[in-house]
Amino acid sequence: MNIQVNLAQIRFNTESNGHDKCWRLVLDGQEILVESVNIQAPVFTSRDWIEPIGKFKHHISIADCRVHIDEAGAALITAV
Repeated sequence: MNIQVNLAQIRFNTESNGHDKCWRLVLDGQEILVESVNIQAPVFTSRDWIEPIGKFKHHISIADCRVHIDEAGAALITAV
């Protein structure tokens, strides 16, 4: 996968076994589980209220970026 997105958000996958699919990537609202994340772009912290659980979730976020995910599930995020 190689796409350009307006907003990429990253947070730990609390449902992971600690070895596989440890990261949640939310790309313009669509979630993808990945093995690792390499960020080569400016980042900021964001948070979203998650209604079903009644809590805020915090993210490492990147605006206007390109995301490449290889066959092994490694994500590379770069500035546009």
